Amino acid sequence: MTALGNKGYLYNSVNLKIRWIMWFSLILLHLVTSFHRVSFNVVADLLTAEFNLTGAGLGNLAAAYTYMYVLMQIPGGILVDRLGPRRIALLTGLAMASGSIVIGFAPSADFVFLGRMLIGFGGSVVLINIFKFQASWFRAAEFATMSGFALLISTSGALLAATPLAVAVNAYGWRTSFIAFGLMTIVVAFFCLFIVRNSPGENQDNIASGIDNDSVQNEPIKINLQAIKTVLSNRKLWIPFLINLGTYSGFVVFAGTWGVSYLVHVYGIGIERASGFMVAAYIGYMVGAPSAGAISDRIGSRKTPAVVLIGLAALFWLALAAWPGGLLPLWLIYVLCVLLGLGSAATVLSFPMAREVSIPGYTGLVTAAVNLGVFLGMAILQPFFGYILDQGWQGLIIDGARIYPLEAYRIGFIVTFIFAALSFVATLFYRESRMGEKA
Repeated sequence: MTALGNKGYLYNSVNLKIRWIMWFSLILLHLVTSFHRVSFNVVADLLTAEFNLTGAGLGNLAAAYTYMYVLMQIPGGILVDRLGPRRIALLTGLAMASGSIVIGFAPSADFVFLGRMLIGFGGSVVLINIFKFQASWFRAAEFATMSGFALLISTSGALLAATPLAVAVNAYGWRTSFIAFGLMTIVVAFFCLFIVRNSPGENQDNIASGIDNDSVQNEPIKINLQAIKTVLSNRKLWIPFLINLGTYSGFVVFAGTWGVSYLVHVYGIGIERASGFMVAAYIGYMVGAPSAGAISDRIGSRKTPAVVLIGLAALFWLALAAWPGGLLPLWLIYVLCVLLGLGSAATVLSFPMAREVSIPGYTGLVTAAVNLGVFLGMAILQPFFGYILDQGWQGLIIDGARIYPLEAYRIGFIVTFIFAALSFVATLFYRESRMGEKA
């Protein structure tokens, strides 16, 4: 074997191993975003009592970091394409850590809002950053599968924000819990700085890198107004955008903000037991995300699995809104929570959909445009759901927290069903394309 051949073999072996370590370090940052996305579900009543919040006020705090997601998606996508995954990982991690610590020390609801905004500022580009890294280090035919596994692992952060967070809050208080999580996030951010590299050729020749340059997306970093206009004027991006707008936003409304309160207020069960239902929803999502990606890559279709999954999510909301008498058996709610998680995993498919109908070279910007749907939906639904609850409130307060009646929740579930139905209809209009080809 020639010297170059030996060198190539060495880099091949190193790169194929190290890319998984780098990828996983970026996934840890998305775990942090998942944690913060749903943490308010556990501490909702505690914050309501401590800061004397209304339902709309709590919904506004929950959506605060979502507002930053909406504002930062397009600028964030541009920054990812310009700066690369390594530096973005450090910046996003430090921003989220600062926000978590601010929440822990917050003397008023305004500081909680500020903390959530900082978390949103950092978290807004974490997923975009992961997809940028995948475009450089993994083959195009692996994109949906890797995206599914990325969301599978990172969603464990949501599980940390369910029962384990409830236990930690009961043992140490919500302030200490947020401060501790912020300090851990700082460690993750610097680990990413030391381990992550933007592309296989960053520190050595691409020929010897061991990565097939024809199989990965060697993306340009030149971003200008014309490129932005070309990407964002692509009407084919509307369908994956609408899939995200109506699917995952509803999932977060239930599993991330109001689900625990709904079960505690309507069914009279404890917070820790109610959090177990959220775990069921996230387990469904964790199963659905990699399965959706792998099945989609295997059968060569994005549309078919997306239609099935979004239909499951819509079924969840229809059942909660239209069940005779309103009170479903608790065992059935467990089952429906799993279906909600499975159905919401359809968002995994929105990103390869968008990539396949867009010009190559701008993964960050394309992902940001589609991902905007997720957070715009959350920014609309979370406070609106709280507003609906406030309108139906009958004046009952227990331990400083408002207790909302079943009828108010059911009206909110009708609204979330409408959003899910919008996603379902949009998916039916998606024009299927072959993997790697433009639709």
